[in-house]
Amino acid sequence: MKFPKILSAIAATTILFSTSTSFAEDNPTIIRKSVEEYASAAQGDYTGLVIDCRGLGLKAVMSPIIQNINGTKIYGHKNIDVDKIISMGMVDYVTTPENISRAGSKPLVIKAIALDNFNSTPIVSIIDSNKILIENHATKFLKDLKVVFLSD
Repeated sequence: MKFPKILSAIAATTILFSTSTSFAEDNPTIIRKSVEEYASAAQGDYTGLVIDCRGLGLKAVMSPIIQNINGTKIYGHKNIDVDKIISMGMVDYVTTPENISRAGSKPLVIKAIALDNFNSTPIVSIIDSNKILIENHATKFLKDLKVVFLSD
């Protein structure tokens, strides 16, 4: 996927919190710490995740993912209880903010900056993907499938 120049510039100048060091070793400007090392920065009180995709033309799919601007998947079907997926689905697709109850009373709200995979995959900034992973480390809302996609 080719992003506009402004999005490429954001990706090039943003710090990536990598869970492995292979990318960081090749890029000396990258901080070489894992998400776990940043967990102390988590507020720890988010009950779920809302990805705001309004205005982007999001299309619902059976097995949605969330990825960052570098293409790293930060949410998908791996490492999630299959029985939970069958009973709940991976995400709720809603069209009004009043219907985000799946994400709980205090969700982390992130604005998608683009879509990929035939307009089905929300793309978030590196900073926002880091925030999602750090906050999830504290409260495990991704594992509990407390994810909502808000669209038009």
